[in-house]
Amino acid sequence: MKKSVSLKLLIFSFLLVASAAYSAPAFQAGTESDSTVAGGANTATGVASSAFGFKNKANGMGSSAFGYENKTSENYGSAFGISNEASKEQSSAFGIFNKASGTQSSAFGYSSKSSGNYSSAFGYNSKSNGNYASAVGIFNTASGIASSAVGAQNTASGDGGSAIGYNNKATGKFSSTVGTLTYTSGDESATFGVGAWDKSLNGGKGDFVYKNEGKYSFSIGRYNNIAAGTENNHILGNNSEISASNSVAIGTKNKISGNFSTAVGYNNNVSGNHSGAFGDPNVVTGNHSYAFGNNNTINGDNNFVLGNNVTIGAGIQNSVALGNNSTVSSSNEVSVGSKGKERKITNVADGEVSATSTDAVTGKQLYKAMQNSGATGIENLRNEVYEKIDDVKDEVRGVGSLSAALAGLHPMQYDPKAPTQVMAALGQYKNKQSVAVGLSYYFNDRFMMSTGIALSGEKKTKTMANVGFTLKLGKGSGVSYNETPQYVVQNEVKRLTVENQDLKTKLNNQENKIEVQDNKIKEQDEKIKNLEEKLNRLLKTK
Repeated sequence: MKKSVSLKLLIFSFLLVASAAYSAPAFQAGTESDSTVAGGANTATGVASSAFGFKNKANGMGSSAFGYENKTSENYGSAFGISNEASKEQSSAFGIFNKASGTQSSAFGYSSKSSGNYSSAFGYNSKSNGNYASAVGIFNTASGIASSAVGAQNTASGDGGSAIGYNNKATGKFSSTVGTLTYTSGDESATFGVGAWDKSLNGGKGDFVYKNEGKYSFSIGRYNNIAAGTENNHILGNNSEISASNSVAIGTKNKISGNFSTAVGYNNNVSGNHSGAFGDPNVVTGNHSYAFGNNNTINGDNNFVLGNNVTIGAGIQNSVALGNNSTVSSSNEVSVGSKGKERKITNVADGEVSATSTDAVTGKQLYKAMQNSGATGIENLRNEVYEKIDDVKDEVRGVGSLSAALAGLHPMQYDPKAPTQVMAALGQYKNKQSVAVGLSYYFNDRFMMSTGIALSGEKKTKTMANVGFTLKLGKGSGVSYNETPQYVVQNEVKRLTVENQDLKTKLNNQENKIEVQDNKIKEQDEKIKNLEEKLNRLLKTK
């Protein structure tokens, strides 16, 4: 309804101007030198000012008011349309009910206001209150210095902040929020994606459900949260949240409450500091602990799990679990299986055999002992050890192939037009094969993040994942990217080919014209020769 009314008013203003033009109103001098008025009830009180239409006021030097009830207050202002006001020097208001109250500010459209110096408001009910601010679209507000709000119902209140899309809000300094219903309040932070609004929050006034309130933090995806009071966090994915600092979440439904921690995959929960979870879904509450695989839980500190369905209880420290369904019952333990599901360890070097040795004994050493003792029990023990060693050998080969596949993921050179790269690789170790896929993203030419996951297994799928960050340091960092994109070279080659063909065509045309001229010269020579012969005959006759 408002848009329809504004359109009607705008049409009315132009009809009013057109009517005034056709009726040819008399031009009269204003109250100051070189000032001009035309129409009805207009005043031009500034030197070299102009007022045209009805009830317009041009009060500043060199100012202009055109239409209906427009007003300029200071020098070199301009107001055009219906009920517009340009109250500061060199300000401009164009449209309907617009106000430009900042020095050298501009307001354009319907009911837009630019109160900041050198600011611009364009569209419907947009406001640029900060100096050097810009608001473009519908119901946008840019109140921070050098802030920008573009789209519909966006707010950029932080200095240097920007809000782009629909109903986004950027309150932090130099922060950015792009998408729909996103909120960024941390300084030098950015949010890209989709959020949500809940009318029941904030005492019934409504509020954003998902927010990026951390400093120096980035969130890319849908329905993500970064808590206030945190910093240096990064989310790439959906429905993830970080409430600590210096942490990274990649994937879906990941939750991190530990500092310097990482979660990659689906539905991982990491509350320990300096810890990580890779796969889905893993729970890591211990500090300095890592889980790689699915359905793992680590409650103790300084533990490591590589496999699936493994639990390490609270109070257990410095232990390692390798393989699916392995069990760890005490600290300082390495487990490669569980009761009834033991595994062999293969390719193990001979250990020291002595009263004080803590080395593992190999099957070869047991065989020698059996040969020396001749005991049947040792033969059985040897077979059991061989079996366990073979199980570990198989597990290690699987780990080797997974590692080889992950090692084959290499991003290409930085390209600002294509910051995201997808990689794939195959790995093999002994008789095991694996496949890996990876993703790398260049935030800029100095900072890159990459992640990968490898899969293998014949009966049960085994996984291995990694995530890494690359930061370029030194005097050369920050140098702009100068490599010419291939499509630019191709376009230039096409242009030169067409230009070369045009030159060939022009050259052929010139050669044809020269040949025609040569023929004409030959004809002229022949005619001159005939005339000379006739002239000689006439002279001889006389």
